[in-house]
This record gives sequence, structure tokens and C-alpha cells, in this order.
Amino acid sequence: MKLQVPYETAEDRGVFLELEVDEKNLAGSFIPREQPPLPSIAKAVAEAVENPVGSKKLSELLVGARKVTIITENQFRQAPVREVLPVLIEKAKNAGAQVTIVIGCGKVPALSAEEIEEKLGHDIVESGIEVYCNDVSKPENYVFKGITSAGTPVWIHRKVAEADVILTVGTTQATLWGYGGSGMIIPAVSSNETIEINHIMSLAPDCVPGNNNCRMQLDKYEAARLAGVTMGINMIVNNRFEVTYVNAGDFVTAHKEAVKVYDQVYRFKADAFKNNKADIVITGSSAPTDHLFFHTGWAIVNCLPILKPGGTVIFTSPCPGYGSWPGFALMDLVKDFMPPTPENNEKALKAFYTHSRELWAGCIWYKIYNAMLHADYYIVTRPENLEMARDFGFVVYDNLEKAYKDALAKHGASARVAFVPYGRYSVLEV
Repeated sequence: MKLQVPYETAEDRGVFLELEVDEKNLAGSFIPREQPPLPSIAKAVAEAVENPVGSKKLSELLVGARKVTIITENQFRQAPVREVLPVLIEKAKNAGAQVTIVIGCGKVPALSAEEIEEKLGHDIVESGIEVYCNDVSKPENYVFKGITSAGTPVWIHRKVAEADVILTVGTTQATLWGYGGSGMIIPAVSSNETIEINHIMSLAPDCVPGNNNCRMQLDKYEAARLAGVTMGINMIVNNRFEVTYVNAGDFVTAHKEAVKVYDQVYRFKADAFKNNKADIVITGSSAPTDHLFFHTGWAIVNCLPILKPGGTVIFTSPCPGYGSWPGFALMDLVKDFMPPTPENNEKALKAFYTHSRELWAGCIWYKIYNAMLHADYYIVTRPENLEMARDFGFVVYDNLEKAYKDALAKHGASARVAFVPYGRYSVLEV
């Protein structure tokens, strides 16, 4: 059987690598039946905010408002906010409110002027609306809002704290910590201290893809309550960069509803692998996860539930890089703890507590590292990435057939194979 394994970038979509797998080996495929795109994102948002989940209508929430702050994702998330902002801005201005936009960068560096225009749109940038990026290097920009029941002190961006109405626009998707879209306060617009303390919870055993009730997720929800988020707008974006679903309403209630819709497409019951797991899992990278292995590599963690201990994940990801960042940028953080052994794992954990490593990045690379304690990963990527990735300790190829051949040699001709083409967005339940 010939598999079509995604190998896309945002600039080069619809690219697949072909791999012939004997039918006797292929024990299961997990291919989402994605929904068609909405005919008009703007119309869908306009309808959603006036037909909210668990809250008043936006038109009602805006009555008497003087300052409205809209929180967006950064450049590494998919929600096409430039198509949403005009709807929200018009409604806010019609209500007589001043609008401010805060881009939720968390601890990622602030966007350049060009990146801001790409994310928000030329008309918004030229409109005179104040636009800020979250910047944890400026502690004076944060206001204390309280402490969550998990013990996280919450400092949020001053422009968020000053608002009468706070709106968030986020993407609902599977993440290493539950589901994206919940983090529009932590980490999006929070201080360094808040982010680091909350992200300790990423180390908890319950903090796994598909668990919307993990400690980290619930803490983010509570922080949103403390911050006073007025309305959350949630979008689902498919693997073709198309918006398939929009809702709006109470930040927590609406996000949970979006997760239910997401799960109908991207969550799979993998009962056939509960007692007889795969020797090899083959997964790929689609355009919305494209530029850096730091983001695409989440896929290999998502595949763990169906993989035998000591099994092999073959992951195709071109990782073209982003700006001056090469494709494996930030993964140098793992180098000191390679190879993945119990002893080196302890060194990694201690590094978080001595602050020689930060958890804003560790919540990603450590998840990947921890997965490597249990399985082997063969990464198929562009030739220009091979030297850097090998230097960090990864097993890399520029040829999918060679990677598969090596995996078969390891596990035998009768190896049990699973195919998860869109690994980052899939939740596998056994």
C-alpha cells in the first residue's frame, strides 16, 4: 500500500512523500475527515459573538465600555485574526469604545513591524489603533491580578488589565498540554514569573495531549477568570489552513465547546492498539505547523499512546526555518542532556529548578526529550538541517524510504505499522 505522508511548508503546500508499506504490516491509519471551510470567516464571527456560548451577546457586553482590548495569538498560531479584527473593531467603535490590540507572544520575542502587518493586516496597522506585543523583558508593563488555586501568581499586561472589555481570538487545537486556545492569558499576555510558575505543571504526568482537565490547562482557565476575560472567540483551522469552525462566548465554556467539536474530527479511539501496540508509527507535518521542528515535533509526542516501548516513530518534517532561525532552532537546549537516559533525564529536570533552563521552552523540548526515553525517532527533513540536528543528538534522514528500511531492520519484516499523517493535530486514545 502506498502512503501519502505530509511534508508541507506554508510556502509549499500539498507536498507529500510516498512510501510503500506492505498491507500485512499496516495495522491502522488515523486520517481525519476534516470539515470544509466556512464560506465567510467574518460573517461566522459576527454571528458567533451575537449567539454566544454561556455569555451575553457582544453587543450587550459593550454597552458602556470605554476601553476594549483584543488579545490575538502570535505568528506561530493559525487563527487568521486579520479577518476577524475588522468585525470586532467595528462593533467596539460603534459602542463608543477605544480599541487596543495586544499580541500574545508569551515569552517569544516581540514581532517585527513586518510580522505585525502580516498577522493583523495592513489596514489595521495603518488605522492608528494601538498595537502591543507581550514582552516579558519589561516587568513594569504588568499588573498583579491575584493567585490561582494552584498557586500561580498572575501578572498580566497593563493594556489588558486596563480594559473594560477583554476579547480573545485563539485557535483550538491539540497541544502537548491539552488543547490550544486556553492560553490567551497564560502564557499569551502574562509576565515571565507567571509563565514560569504555571509551566511547572507541564511536567505533571497528567499533562498530555488530549487531556483538557490537566492541572496546567485548569490553571490557565482560572487565570483567564482572574484577568476578567469578557469573551473568547475560538477557531478550528484544518490542515489546509482553512477555518472550519468558529464560536464565541464565556472564555472557559466556549473553549470547552470548541474542544468537543475538535475531538469529533481529530480524536481517534485506537482500540486495536491497546493491547498490541505498533512497532513503527509514520507521521508527517502539514503547513500550519511548518517552520521549526520546535513546533512540528509535537507530532512525535502525540503518537506515543499507540507505540510500543522501544518502538520507532518516523516523522517527516521539512523545517525550512523562520527568518534567521534555522529549522532546528531552540533544540540546542536539549543537547546537554543527550543521549536520553534516566540519568540525563534527572539532569534536565534539575536544570529547570536551577533556572539554567526555562520552562517556557522546556514545556516543548522536554516533552519531546521525554518521549525519546521511551522510543526511537527517525526524523526525515531537508538536507540543510541534517548537520545541526545530528549535532543535537537526533537521528535524521533526508530520505523516507531509507528511514523506513532501517526501522524494518530494527523491528523485523513483520513489524506492526500505524499511519498518523497529521500527528500534531491528532489525539490517539487507547
